[in-house]
Amino acid sequence: MLVKTIVSVGPSSGDERTIDDMIKIGVNGFRINFSHGSPEEWKRYVEFIRNSESRYGRFVALVGDLQGPSLRIGIIKTPVNIKKNDIVKIFLGRESEGGSQFIVPMPIPRFFEYIDVGDILVMDDGRTRLRVVDKGSNSVDAVALTNSIITSRKAITIHGKEVDLPPISENDIANVKFAIENGFDYLGLSYARTAEDVALLRDILRRFGNDDIGIITKIETRSAISNLDAIIRESDAVLVARGDLGMNFGLEEIHLLQKRIIERCLEYRKPVIVATQLLESMTEKPIPTRAEVVDVSIAVEAGVDALMLTGETSVGKYPLDAVLWLKKIIEFVERNALTGNFNKIATKARMNPDVVQLKFVKGVLELAEDINGKLIVFSMHGSTARRVSSLRPTIPIYVGSHNIKTLRKLSILWGLHLSYIESQNYEEGLRKTLAKAIEQGFVSYGDYVVLTYGLREPVQRVEIRRIAA
Repeated sequence: MLVKTIVSVGPSSGDERTIDDMIKIGVNGFRINFSHGSPEEWKRYVEFIRNSESRYGRFVALVGDLQGPSLRIGIIKTPVNIKKNDIVKIFLGRESEGGSQFIVPMPIPRFFEYIDVGDILVMDDGRTRLRVVDKGSNSVDAVALTNSIITSRKAITIHGKEVDLPPISENDIANVKFAIENGFDYLGLSYARTAEDVALLRDILRRFGNDDIGIITKIETRSAISNLDAIIRESDAVLVARGDLGMNFGLEEIHLLQKRIIERCLEYRKPVIVATQLLESMTEKPIPTRAEVVDVSIAVEAGVDALMLTGETSVGKYPLDAVLWLKKIIEFVERNALTGNFNKIATKARMNPDVVQLKFVKGVLELAEDINGKLIVFSMHGSTARRVSSLRPTIPIYVGSHNIKTLRKLSILWGLHLSYIESQNYEEGLRKTLAKAIEQGFVSYGDYVVLTYGLREPVQRVEIRRIAA
């Protein structure tokens, strides 16, 4: 598959058997949301993932999702089931009984500084909408505009307003340390507003001695859209977080925002992921809706690197079915529809290569495409493989590396087939990668193959072969 799959782990999918099944059927990455659960639970998920990864000889990325400067309600002991026109009280506090009391805790004092009568509050990817009708110093009353259920730790947005909170909290710092200690490959930066927010997280990682963790910046806020180009340039990857985008923009705007973000990522040659409500109905039902199938298909045709399931796999009733359906849709679109979009995607991704190494990779890739060959890459640090993927190759790409960390980070990028190769130098690594590709059936006798590697210095190697019996 060209487009990769990432799933969110939670109560529905966090057992050893489900994780094992997901890796067996080809999931490429797992997201652990640090806004929910505990370090003990997350550590158990990591153990299950890495054990299954080793069992099947696969390489999967671990993504830790930081909470960021979000407004989240506190702990509600019993979910609050509200109907349209019910009055809900939100008060300054960490916990409430919930249930029939219709009282919701908000532990962040600054929330009450920004809130005004008439403001619209949005929660749970837009399922819960409230309008503020009365305000005190440490509480507000709001009328329900929708039927919904309010549960603990849900993010809440004041529509049209951004509350000025630190981009990285003390809790985030603790979770960054957890990610480093447990071998995570990426961190998701939530509610980023400027490129400086991304740079701050990178500096924190550097100070902790592990700037090798990639940063996936989530585009969720109005400020992020205003500063989109600078954020993309500063990030290692970008995530179109449609849930929170839908809480900050009109729902009718989301399609064009998604299209714009994807196109800018292609132009900047940065990996791009689409998430939230891809197969939302599968939270409760075993089969997706027709509209969801079309939605996923559109994202695949746009040329994204990966699609991420969230609630469908973390709290849904059919996590494995959701993964199977996502893969089924991706595979069908790639076989039957994506080829018609290849030229458009590749043209956008290959405009104005700006460094010598990228020009070299573009030349090698287009040579392999011109002879209808296959491209074999040996990549110690992943840079050459990332550049190849960013150019949206239309031919099979086989990547070998001696570095498992590198292979895990590459696992969620467009079109790369990965293999572990024991080698400490490029020439030997390239020979072994070709041999492995033949052994695994990726390359057949009679195929033309282009072999290449890239060094961190401006030195590269390319070779063309026709595989003879």
